[in-house]
Amino acid sequence: MLKNLAKKSILVVFVAMFCFAFFPFQIKGVSAQAQDSYYAKVQSSNVKLYRSTTGSEEFSNVYFVIPQSYFVEISYCENENYYTARYQDVYGYVKKSEVKAISGVPQTPFAIASFRMYIPGGIDLRSTPVYTDGLNTLGTINFMETNLRYYGTIDGEEAVTYSGTTWYYCKYTKGDQEIFGYLYAYFCDLLTEIPTNTEVVEYIEQPDFVVDTTTTPSGEDGMSALPTTTQIIIIVAVCLPCIAIIYLLFRPTKIGAKALQDAELKPTKREKRKRSRHQDYYEYDE
Repeated sequence: MLKNLAKKSILVVFVAMFCFAFFPFQIKGVSAQAQDSYYAKVQSSNVKLYRSTTGSEEFSNVYFVIPQSYFVEISYCENENYYTARYQDVYGYVKKSEVKAISGVPQTPFAIASFRMYIPGGIDLRSTPVYTDGLNTLGTINFMETNLRYYGTIDGEEAVTYSGTTWYYCKYTKGDQEIFGYLYAYFCDLLTEIPTNTEVVEYIEQPDFVVDTTTTPSGEDGMSALPTTTQIIIIVAVCLPCIAIIYLLFRPTKIGAKALQDAELKPTKREKRKRSRHQDYYEYDE
């Protein structure tokens, strides 16, 4: 009896070690779920889309000023002063105090505009709004080019004396290639008129983001590459047989219980013989 119990205990320990060794690996690979997002309206004329949440107001940390009365799509940000934000296809950050979340999706969330570059000989598209930096060129924009999408403006270097510090942040599309950068506004014209967005929206006091704090270690593959649902199914498939084995090892069966009961109540052959002989001993024929 003790020997059987010891064998069962060793098997249970082995099964438990297997489960605990496998289970954390599966949880570790579960990827974070996507966050809820909301649209938020730009409340003033100087709301910037930032490159980071460092708090710097230098143009090196700013993409552009977002057109007033339009929207950004916001999501959760670890910095309590910022939202992660998307304006068209540019991703960055906005200050929470400068936008107001709304319910639903606006009909016209972004200002769609374009313009023309008209300087003969072409001009360089730059990664920063600085004209004198010879290392920030991204490519040449040809004379009279109109395939330029406008996103917003930014104050940069005054490239031409007394011509202002305004630069356009834009996307230049050439075939399958898309290049994002800055052009000095003095060299551009025919900017599409951007009307004020007057659509009526319902504001939200505090957006409720769904945030999964589970972190996924970088550089992992295998299970971590699988969808979350698939990983959960695999975990359950592995754990259930282990639980079933433990249950079957210690569950008293009806057959075992009945056999034990019969063994206690049924006399042995030796006892039968003694009883029979004892009975025969007292039986006499008269």
